[in-house]
Amino acid sequence: MNIRFFFFLFLLIGTSVSAYDPHSNLTRENKLPKELENIGFSDVTGKSLNLDIPFRDESGKTVKFSDFLSKGKPILLSPVYFKCPTLCNFHLNGVFQGLKALDWSLGKEYQYIAVSIDPKENESVAFPKKGAYLKEYGREGAEFGLHLLTGTQESIDALTKQLDFRYAWDAEAKQYIHASGVYVLTPEGKVSRIFQGIQLEPRDLKFAFLEASSGKIGSFVDKFALFCFQFDPRKNKYTIYAYRMMQFGGAVTLLLLGAFLYINWRKITNNNRQGVT
Repeated sequence: MNIRFFFFLFLLIGTSVSAYDPHSNLTRENKLPKELENIGFSDVTGKSLNLDIPFRDESGKTVKFSDFLSKGKPILLSPVYFKCPTLCNFHLNGVFQGLKALDWSLGKEYQYIAVSIDPKENESVAFPKKGAYLKEYGREGAEFGLHLLTGTQESIDALTKQLDFRYAWDAEAKQYIHASGVYVLTPEGKVSRIFQGIQLEPRDLKFAFLEASSGKIGSFVDKFALFCFQFDPRKNKYTIYAYRMMQFGGAVTLLLLGAFLYINWRKITNNNRQGVT
């Protein structure tokens, strides 16, 4: 009787142990929560936007987004909201860290526009926010390149739907659920690049602005550096383009070979003229 009891107990323990997989929570399919499934960015690179959309600037003046295109400078665009308790502040701080480290100046070579996705916000929030970031940035003339816009739900929808920027209102948390990132627009209103995340590298920003301006800003060195790099959407940054480096290496080799042959040709010609054999 005792032997049968212990044998049954052994089987029971063995079954329960084998039924537990300590890695089950690691190997099961990793899915986003339902509330996050329709949140984020889509790749709309190359898309021309219709930006004849009314907004209010930080002074309360009614403007159209297309007004900023007339300045002829590339635009860095962030969809945020100014009373965001968490992500937006990290995002805006990260953007300005990247801009401060850039040797190009806001308002001179490029513009930065932050558009609120909250229709309840207005210039009473945007104005002091702009002042705080201008003080932190600390460069003359930046006020002409920084724009914090608010608008109606209709205007917000008109912009975010073209960008396919997807967000949602969380009634329980009383805040917007959204992703963090920026769009780089050409002076004609075309989406040139998209960077996702909070931190922006100054080198990537410079290359993106240089591309968006079609080479109208930047020095020869900047343009040559861009020639050697290519944007990698998987890494969300610019990386060295091996094919371009091979092209450059081949061109340098041909140049050196040509110079070597020319110098020797001149030497042989001069010697023949002097009667040396």
